Amino acid sequence: MEAQTEKKVSTLYLKEGMYVSSLDRPWLDTPFLIQGFIIKDPDEILLLKKYCEHVFIDTDKGIDADQYIHEAKKLKSHDKIEQCIVDKTKLVEYVDTTTTTEEMPVARMAIDEASNRVVSLMESVKAGKSINAEEVKGVVEPILESVIRNPEALMWLTQMRHKDSYTYAHSVDNCALAIAFGRHMGLYKDDLNTLATGLLLMDIGKMKIPPEVLNKTEPLTEDEFRLVRSHVGHSVEILEKSEGIGIDIINIALTHHERFDGSGYPSGLVGTQTPVYGRMAAIVDVYDALTSVRPYGSAVSPYTALQEIYNWRNKYFQEELVEQFLQCLGVYPTGSLVEMHSGEVAIVMSQNKTRRMSPQIMLLLDKDKKPYPEYQIINLINQPSEYDQNPLTIFRGIDPGSYGIDPTEFYL
Repeated sequence: MEAQTEKKVSTLYLKEGMYVSSLDRPWLDTPFLIQGFIIKDPDEILLLKKYCEHVFIDTDKGIDADQYIHEAKKLKSHDKIEQCIVDKTKLVEYVDTTTTTEEMPVARMAIDEASNRVVSLMESVKAGKSINAEEVKGVVEPILESVIRNPEALMWLTQMRHKDSYTYAHSVDNCALAIAFGRHMGLYKDDLNTLATGLLLMDIGKMKIPPEVLNKTEPLTEDEFRLVRSHVGHSVEILEKSEGIGIDIINIALTHHERFDGSGYPSGLVGTQTPVYGRMAAIVDVYDALTSVRPYGSAVSPYTALQEIYNWRNKYFQEELVEQFLQCLGVYPTGSLVEMHSGEVAIVMSQNKTRRMSPQIMLLLDKDKKPYPEYQIINLINQPSEYDQNPLTIFRGIDPGSYGIDPTEFYL
């Protein structure tokens, strides 16, 4: 019996010398005249990427696929992280070195500067320039240092700040969330830097997608959806051509839309076939998307987003990583609007790491949903004596904008 030589390959992995035996659509729907051919020049690869998400190659008639993910799986640092996930241990124990109040002005400067730099960075890519690694470093480092000192300040600001552009803001938010996630898991600082850089740049390929498609408010057509999904390939191409961009960063861009059950794209990787950074990036990406106002959808509360992600554990996301992410952000993440059992409405200011159900809150509305003349900050673990008889407890998380509350008013 002859060995199977035909292999399904994402168009992201195509190289000159491969023999394309069939496509993911009829040949007649493409401009290719010959049904089965050896790729001889880059233009043929570009054309295949334009019309197909994957093709089938015959490894007897041409070269095999050399996938980035295979290289990434060999890195020793990944083995250590994988073992920590299984054992529920940490490589580093981080300790807050500033209070949230002390860190807030520094964190605000970091995120404001990062937002401005990201606009410049992405606009230069849109103009056809390669990525400037030093410019990327200038975006990531201040956020990294702030989150290492105290993650609460940046978690607050990413929820509160006004976001002019979803794509640009999403990149900065992903960067900050990824560092907080990795810090909670106890990753080394170099790993945090790689993770943050990867999540900052993983959607850079969207600069090659027409803005009228990215910003469309109606459901996308099949062709438009295929076009949006092609941003993964564009991201990989841009990162490949840029100096100082490591293989792990390319892998994050390549795999952050893969899903644990194999239902993702571009390669349909299953389980731990997706490198650990890609599995982490997938969770962060979906969480920030759900909690952000997008052209095609409104934001849900962080509480609701975490419930959705929890429900998707071992389907779209690895269960152990979902548990770590929930522990990182808390049941009611910083910046969440919550309704108390008393009927009052508050915003979560910071987490109590020992009792995640009892964060520090700021009361905004009374039980009749009327604004308090002065906002009162209360630590639910150590409440003022006036609450001795009827302690404040959280009833539920509520969506941004509930009761007319504008979160951007609290961008301190």
